[in-house]
Amino acid sequence: MALSAQQKQIIKDSSILYRSEINQINTWVYNEPDDDRCEKLYLLRALATIEHTNRIGLLDDEEVSEEMLEVVANEVNLYFPEKDDAELFDDIAILEDDIKDRFFDNPEKEKQALLHELGLSF
Repeated sequence: MALSAQQKQIIKDSSILYRSEINQINTWVYNEPDDDRCEKLYLLRALATIEHTNRIGLLDDEEVSEEMLEVVANEVNLYFPEKDDAELFDDIAILEDDIKDRFFDNPEKEKQALLHELGLSF
């Protein structure tokens, strides 16, 4: 299965943005002594992951084939090779259902609210 030029460009643009956001969030996490703020930063990281998967089309279909996941993952890895998939997807997996539903319904709004609450910006 091959990606179109447009799909590749969307994945490239999203992956570059995602990499920047994740690296910034990880810096904030590593430098944050307050456990409550760290928990909110992990939520922010989960939101960044949700937004990225949304932008690259992984949430468009009910079921994405294994082949398509592999093709997309390989393309993302061109622009964000050092990402830790297990860590990033664990951020989402541990969310309670009500929070997960809210995050998936409107990740952009939730991310902005959380950034505002933390007094941070990208």
